[in-house]
Amino acid sequence: MATEEVLTGQGRTAGEEEGGVPFAKNMCPSQGAMDIFVEPVLPRPDVEICGSNPVAVAVADLAKRCGFAVTVCAPAAEQSAFAEADRRIEGFALPVTEPASRYVIVATQGRGDEAALAAVLAVDVDYVAFVGSRKKAQALRAALTERGVTAERLYKLKAPAGLDLGAITPDEIAISILAEIVAVRRGKSRGADARF
Repeated sequence: MATEEVLTGQGRTAGEEEGGVPFAKNMCPSQGAMDIFVEPVLPRPDVEICGSNPVAVAVADLAKRCGFAVTVCAPAAEQSAFAEADRRIEGFALPVTEPASRYVIVATQGRGDEAALAAVLAVDVDYVAFVGSRKKAQALRAALTERGVTAERLYKLKAPAGLDLGAITPDEIAISILAEIVAVRRGKSRGADARF
């Protein structure tokens, strides 16, 4: 007659625990061991793109292929520039409450720069970057300060967007932006010198 202390394999007893791993009774007559691995399925981090210039379209395409959920924020007439998106928002007003991981890129190329930045800086995000020159970003910073955007909010803005890889084409710039988002997401972000 079998006892309650039937071995589960490798000399361990049912109910025993080693290194946080519990052992259970194996119903197989051979009493062999079996490893079970559990991989959590977490919500995808969200990349929100304001604007529809070629860099914005490239970021949307690359972000989707890298496993991010993609939200496109652009006027209705510009939405067709994006083949695929998980969510579309007409205009630049981002929802205040969103998933835990949000990364926002403003790539409006002179068509609503200030409005898009004001909308983005009004919500909490993990990363916000502006696709444009340092000079343009400085002018926008001054305009946003006059509109009442706090220095704390403005400090969060990274401009120009992306890692300095010497990128020139829209696809190269998109790679530099996604690389920076990955660095921020994985805790390898650069210091304050990266801000405008």
